[in-house]
Amino acid sequence: MTLCSINGLSVEPDELTFIQFAFGKEGATTFNYEITFFKDVFIEKLKPLYDAGIEELREDDQITGEFDPPYPGAMDYPSLTEFTAIEGPYLYEYLYAYHKFDILSLVLTEANDQAGYIINTLESIDRIDGSIVIKGAATKR
Repeated sequence: MTLCSINGLSVEPDELTFIQFAFGKEGATTFNYEITFFKDVFIEKLKPLYDAGIEELREDDQITGEFDPPYPGAMDYPSLTEFTAIEGPYLYEYLYAYHKFDILSLVLTEANDQAGYIINTLESIDRIDGSIVIKGAATKR
C-alpha cells in the first residue's frame, strides 16, 4: 500500500507527477509532499532495479579496481533489505544518487498531464514504523 499527501492532506497518486528534465527547479510556491510505502512493498518493487544497479557497480569496481562503500565500514554492497535497516543518511544518499526517478516511478506516472502537482525535489527517505517515507517539495500546476 502507498499513501500520498500534499501539505498533510491525502491525495491520490495520480495527483502527483514528476518530470526528469525539470527536476530540481522550484516554482514560486512549493508544497510539501509525502509518499509512504509499506517497507515490504517498497523493497519488493524497487529490488529488481536496485539489484541491477548493484551489478553495474560491481562491474565498474572490477574494471577500476576500486570500491566506494555505500556506508562507512561496508565491505560489499548490501541487499536492499539490509540497507533499509542501516541507520544514518546512507540509504537516502545512495538511493538519491542512483534511483530517485525509479522510486518516484514506483507509484507515479512521469509527465502525467492530468496531475495537479509536479514533484521538484526528493529531500529525504526515512524508515518510520515499518514504512519508507519519501518527502520533498512540489509545485501546483
